[in-house]
Amino acid sequence: MNRMRTLTGVLALVVLGTGAVSLSGCGKRGGLETPPPLFGDRARARYTETQQQKAQDAADSAARKGNSTAAADEPDNAPKTTRDIKAPEQQNIPASRQPIDGAPNPLGPAINPRPPG
Repeated sequence: MNRMRTLTGVLALVVLGTGAVSLSGCGKRGGLETPPPLFGDRARARYTETQQQKAQDAADSAARKGNSTAAADEPDNAPKTTRDIKAPEQQNIPASRQPIDGAPNPLGPAINPRPPG
């Protein structure tokens, strides 16, 4: 009888634990929104007014801000400076992909895919 209670308890914990883990990922990310009130005409009117004010504030903010990413999307046409040009040992490319000049190539000479002729 005692063993049966223990097994039932363990089974209940496993089921509840599985349910808790599966529901833990069902949350909304970011700022949570207040749901509309269920009762009261004044409360509903106040909620509607608040939502309209938030939408108006967001539209005003977007209009004042403009398109700030336009300058960042432009390509950089400036010539390279000494800060942009790096020595081969500073580029962090492995020697198997770009062997250092004058060093023996551990992979051997490059293979010529064209037949002689």
